[in-house]
Amino acid sequence: MTAWLRGVCRGVGPVVLLLGLSGCERMQAPQAAVGQSLPELRVYTQDGREGKFELPDSRLHVLNIWAIWCPPCREEMPSLQRLADNTTNENLQITGLAVEEDGYLLAEYLHKYRIRFPVVRINRDQAESRLALRAYPLTLLIGPDGRILARLTGAFDWDDPAIKTLLLRLAQKQDMDASAIETVFRANQKAAAERRRQP
Repeated sequence: MTAWLRGVCRGVGPVVLLLGLSGCERMQAPQAAVGQSLPELRVYTQDGREGKFELPDSRLHVLNIWAIWCPPCREEMPSLQRLADNTTNENLQITGLAVEEDGYLLAEYLHKYRIRFPVVRINRDQAESRLALRAYPLTLLIGPDGRILARLTGAFDWDDPAIKTLLLRLAQKQDMDASAIETVFRANQKAAAERRRQP
């Protein structure tokens, strides 16, 4: 089927710091690891239709797993939408998987905040078991060959030119290892943390 620094998300456990950023923690065994293909997923449209989740071939995919109730997720949404707007002619696709049972609530949120990139719903159990979702938000970078290039936990400033440059390189099928990718995103989170500390 085709078509989000810091915060505490209450009710799902303690905050975990991954790549230097807080997120909402749920402990799970590793799944959907770097180098693997995305596992088969069942997703739902806002109006409740169920289908197999499929990503178009030969594109770089930024797959963002998020939830409406998660403040860091909501905080990064506007910059993620701007990234989508600024890369429409690139070999890059932004897609959201919202951990949300209420399709109407999700549709209302997307409309209110003008989120236009494709977003479908996934249930929490599946996100945790199939994607090893331990903290919100989680972004998977999936290469044109369908392999997971990086697992990135926490929210990011997607307006960062370094992130855009990296994504465009990956979209052009330029090789980068997971540690090099994570270094760019870790620097983004560090810069955001330093901005928050400024008076």
